[in-house]
Amino acid sequence: MTPPRAIFRADASATIGTGHVIRSRTLAQALAGRGWSTVLAARELPEALAQTWPGGDAALCRLPGEGPLELDPARVAARIGPDASLVVGDRYGLDAAWVDATRNATPGAIVMAIDDLADRPIPVDLLLNQNLGATDRAYAGLVASGTTVLAGPMFALVRPEFQALRAHLRVRDGRVERMLVFMSGADRSNVTERAASALAQVGRPFDVVVGASFGALDSLRELLATASRAALHVNTADMAQLMHRADLAIGAPSSASWERCALGLPTILVELADNQVSVGEELDRAGAALRLGWHDVVTAVDIRAAVEELIADPQRVAGMARAAAGVTDGRGTERVVAAVEARRSGRMDTWTSPRAQ
Repeated sequence: MTPPRAIFRADASATIGTGHVIRSRTLAQALAGRGWSTVLAARELPEALAQTWPGGDAALCRLPGEGPLELDPARVAARIGPDASLVVGDRYGLDAAWVDATRNATPGAIVMAIDDLADRPIPVDLLLNQNLGATDRAYAGLVASGTTVLAGPMFALVRPEFQALRAHLRVRDGRVERMLVFMSGADRSNVTERAASALAQVGRPFDVVVGASFGALDSLRELLATASRAALHVNTADMAQLMHRADLAIGAPSSASWERCALGLPTILVELADNQVSVGEELDRAGAALRLGWHDVVTAVDIRAAVEELIADPQRVAGMARAAAGVTDGRGTERVVAAVEARRSGRMDTWTSPRAQ
């Protein structure tokens, strides 16, 4: 029997970042574990990230970089065929024209979008916005009447290794003995170096994580060579363990937020992109993080001051850890898979949102 196939449309680069592909990969891996085959269709994709997709090169469909995005569904169908049970778009700019083109190129497929913005019509069958504060009301008039909207961190695409560690969640007492810096895979603004410089002056052990697309690696290595208690990790597969053992993180309010929250890791936030501002505000409001603001105005001095403020207040840090752990339980991926399979089987009317449970 031919397994159901899911096609994912996502890109990653120094400009776009790596988060879209990583969260799509999380869903792809969960579907693969249930017998699906998956394909990633991408215009831009660093080689190191490409090799982590389930199936490797055989599961990649590389697309030309020119032309409007609605040309891509026909290009994918021409290369791998029109048969698909699910098509998932995770890229800003995919809109109603892309949805129409996808339905024409892969007739009968469920069309799904992973979105953060709620800023354009996108009449898909399933829509996921995993951000804190996201609601189905934000998509009123933007989706079709039959669209199922999966909104909020209860649907966050958290990788299985984080879910496994969630079952053995550390009791964080608020003492900050080890810290973690992870801004993004690319971090074009190089807040990573500012944060590393700040932590080097604090004098406690810390880990720094960057991706394969990080453009200032030589400079960062030079800085960390003088910080005896720092460890650099490039394109690591051990992020879950690094978050688990850290007591405080410095990061962006990106999709990595839900992994930190699943492990109850308090975070100092610096925003790298417009779509992160509201997420940072919500996490700060929830007490799960301390938001410093936009990357252009946050200095190493600001970061150091925030770190030292929290080190001096273990009770506050412990409260942040509890609040973070309450944001998501790390089981969002299985809930999204359940919604996909309910839609595919035609039993969407029997699928119950966790809100109602």
